[in-house]
Amino acid sequence: MTNEIKNNYLYHKPLTTEAIDILQQKGYKYLQVQGFTMDHHAEYVEPHYLMLVPVKELPQDIYEPINSELVNEWIANANNSDRLEVFLAGTKTGNRQ
Repeated sequence: MTNEIKNNYLYHKPLTTEAIDILQQKGYKYLQVQGFTMDHHAEYVEPHYLMLVPVKELPQDIYEPINSELVNEWIANANNSDRLEVFLAGTKTGNRQ
């Protein structure tokens, strides 16, 4: 596990409308979608969880606009899914909003 992935996982926070609103106020426009197995290895076919990493510029990897219907659907169904967990990536300073 790279240090970036480790930090994203250690300081992750729930995906909520409020968290998305704060990120948009800070200028974030996209969420990079990263899929992982239970032991935190990259996996996009059958991931155990997804980590959404906020970015301000369009990345080259898989991404989703921060205010998309898909992200809103993930927020609405956050407590109803027993198969796939979706988290919002955080940093040491990012959690002090």
